[in-house]
Amino acid sequence: MFEPIKSRLRRWHLRNITRRKLSLLDDRLLTDIGTKRSGIADFIAAQPEEGC
Repeated sequence: MFEPIKSRLRRWHLRNITRRKLSLLDDRLLTDIGTKRSGIADFIAAQPEEGC
């Protein structure tokens, strides 16, 4: 019954952690992985869902 909510919260939590970790990287490292500081949210959104 609560599994959809639980999985959505888990995905949100993992994306939030990823966003925070990426924001700690310097601009050179962000460029190396193919994004820039202003594109972190788009970069995260473009990643495949967990389990795909």
